[in-house]
Amino acid sequence: MGIIIRQSAKSVFITYLGIGVGILNTLWLMPAILSKEQIGLYRTIITITALFATFASLGAYNIPNKFFPYFRDIKRSHNGFLFFILIVGMTGFLFFAALFLNLRYLFIAAYIKESPSLINYFYLILPFVLITLLISIFESYNTIQQKPVIPTFTRELLTRVFFTVNLIAFFILKFDYNCFINILIALYGLILIILIYYTYSQNYLFLKPSKGVFKSPHFKSIAAFSVFILMGNASGTVINNIDSLLLSSYKGLSATGVYSIAFFMATFIEIPKKSLSQVLIPLVSEANMIEDRNQLEMLYKKSSITQLVIGGLIFILLWFNIENIYKLIPHGQEYIQGMWVVFYLGLGKIFDMATGINQEIVGTSKFYKIDLAFYPFLGLVAIGANMFFIPIYGMTGAAIATAISVFLFNTIRFLFLLVVMKIQPFSLSTLKALLAFTIVFVINYFLPHIQHHFIVDIISRSIIVASVFISLILLLKVSEDINMIMNKIIKRFLPDNK
Repeated sequence: MGIIIRQSAKSVFITYLGIGVGILNTLWLMPAILSKEQIGLYRTIITITALFATFASLGAYNIPNKFFPYFRDIKRSHNGFLFFILIVGMTGFLFFAALFLNLRYLFIAAYIKESPSLINYFYLILPFVLITLLISIFESYNTIQQKPVIPTFTRELLTRVFFTVNLIAFFILKFDYNCFINILIALYGLILIILIYYTYSQNYLFLKPSKGVFKSPHFKSIAAFSVFILMGNASGTVINNIDSLLLSSYKGLSATGVYSIAFFMATFIEIPKKSLSQVLIPLVSEANMIEDRNQLEMLYKKSSITQLVIGGLIFILLWFNIENIYKLIPHGQEYIQGMWVVFYLGLGKIFDMATGINQEIVGTSKFYKIDLAFYPFLGLVAIGANMFFIPIYGMTGAAIATAISVFLFNTIRFLFLLVVMKIQPFSLSTLKALLAFTIVFVINYFLPHIQHHFIVDIISRSIIVASVFISLILLLKVSEDINMIMNKIIKRFLPDNK
């Protein structure tokens, strides 16, 4: 556990350092340097790439989470496991590329009216999809071997630093936007090279062709898993990204640009979930393999309350200061219409975090097929909700639709784990946390606003709210882990009174 805790701490530190760079990029540099349409175009390209890479993967980067423990053997090159998942990924990409090129007319029809400039980047999407797919495979392969730090570094920090450099170069050198996008894709290619080199440096870059997995008694299970996980991943990615794609189609790239700024703010809330998930996946996978329900329930409950407390604190700090935050953004008056996007997306993410590591538990269990059977239905719900709400409420409608989809998604998983595996994430501590949230919301309502000094208002409001909330969490003993960490901090920094 000591190694897990140290790697978790490193991952969290890197993640939040990356958040700092992301804040600089998204809330200051992008609005200052790029137009709303250019921001929307960038966001749409990234979203399309993520969606298509998921379809093309055939589940390759999810296979390690469930099946790597069966093939782990460093002396036998992990029985050709890396070679196998790369073959799966490349096969999927070739099928996708052929389909993508033959259905070009559908792509054009979807965006020619409201977002015609996107059509110019059609052929750049394919290499970007391939790079993104391979990055995901190498991230997963390193993470399952309990080496999450470098994948976290490249994904959360290095990609953002590279984007900063690209933005500044675009501003200073005045090259055109096409060049900006080409450089962006090239930088992702460099990240892929870094991950491959890191895998090599750790002595498990086993690329020699092997029939180890193909001859394994688990091969049929892997094949079935790939089909189901592809169905689930595709639906899940649709749920998470259809808002931006349909918003670009219905309302244009400028609306997507405003939405992307608000969307980024809401993603702050779920950062702890991503960090914790990476560290817990190997533990959950092992517990599922030996069917240790007690271990699973312990991880489930602890992840739930920890994520709820930390994510909830980020949400209240963000929402209580939302109008002031938009004043910090260059041309903030053009983006503040996305304020309620932050609220609705934030509520969805809080519910997602409160339900703990349900995805990791179900996804690595023998019940994954049943869970994945719900995904296409939920994907259709997400598409339908966005098609209904976006024409009426615009970008706020997209956020409402996404929140509804997230709520349904996690409610079904919660009920599934409760009925099938007899485990659930909630406890008395959950009610205590909700009580703390309620008290803080009431206190914030009565706090006066410092109208002409909004930075002072942000600082003072954040200090008061955070202090009250953290004190309540500690006094109510909401989380043993949080209290233990706080006690260690106090012992380290306060003088010994002996």
